[in-house]
Order: sequence, then structure tokens, then C-alpha cells
Amino acid sequence: MARKRQADPAKINKILKDRGYKNGEPPRGYEAHHIKSLAEGGKDTYRNIRVIKTAKHRQIHKNRRKRGEE
Repeated sequence: MARKRQADPAKINKILKDRGYKNGEPPRGYEAHHIKSLAEGGKDTYRNIRVIKTAKHRQIHKNRRKRGEE
């Protein structure tokens, strides 16, 4: 069985710092999200990471699980 690809926290931290987030962390109530999931071949890149509200992030993944995408 293939291992799931894990996000690289150092890369994400650098991307968020470059975008102006203090200490490379999104503000309270927000999370970093991969637009194209790592499982689908997405990468830890500037174009594939965005910061969204935590509730929206949960909803996105809940919907993906319902559709069998996760």
C-alpha cells in the first residue's frame, strides 16, 4: 500500500512568511489549504497553497470525502 504524501511544514511556513503572515502561521481561525490535494499530485507551492477559514477548510474536506476523493 502506498504511503500518503505528507505536506512539508518548512515549505508551507516559508510560503506563508513570504505572503506576510507573521512567523509563517495563518491567523487564528484560518488554515493553510492545498488547492490540489497532495493525494491528487498537488505540491507545496505558492500557486497550490492558500489560506482559508478553518470552517471552510473542514467543509471542503468533508465534501471531498463524501465524493470519495479522499
